[in-house]
Amino acid sequence: MNRTDTAIIVFQKNAIKGKVKTRIAKDLGEDKALEIYQYLVQTTHKVLAQLEACDIFLFFSDFKEAVSWSPRDAQLHLRLQKGQDLGEKMCLAFEEVFEMGYKKVLIIGTDCPEISTEVLYDATKKLVSHEVVFGPAKDGGYYLMGLKNIYKGLFYGIPWSTEKVLELSLDHLKKENISYELISPLSDIDTAQDWKKYK
Repeated sequence: MNRTDTAIIVFQKNAIKGKVKTRIAKDLGEDKALEIYQYLVQTTHKVLAQLEACDIFLFFSDFKEAVSWSPRDAQLHLRLQKGQDLGEKMCLAFEEVFEMGYKKVLIIGTDCPEISTEVLYDATKKLVSHEVVFGPAKDGGYYLMGLKNIYKGLFYGIPWSTEKVLELSLDHLKKENISYELISPLSDIDTAQDWKKYK
């Protein structure tokens, strides 16, 4: 039996030069892109370490890495992403975590340095009265999604890494009459311009 009914999935790329923040690398070089990525990961982990009563599942892209922190009064699980594209990978991760008995599950990446414990708690609160919660990213995607059940239309047939991601996800929920709520919009760091604005 879980001590908490809430889990957070974190999709994290292993910090390999040339494989992270490739759009930033085109402008600032691979070394700088790696440095920025490591900063973003550390910033995300600092926030996660402050959470209470939320188990954390770190899903790595290539191999499991040792982590030197754990969330307060909760568990940290290390996993590997499975599947082909982002949608299938997220869907399989949600299935794995729901099968362990969690009732509310959030997913985030490591690209949003503005994320905070308040934002994450707000998302879990809104999941009490809604089926789906999104944290809109200012580029048309989302930095967070929270679910109480798996809705396949949110994972398949979505053109990932485009400005249509959130719009099409919401269209699907409206069409299926599934209740949703949005929380504060925040910025992802995907380009050198994003990084400059953030700094």
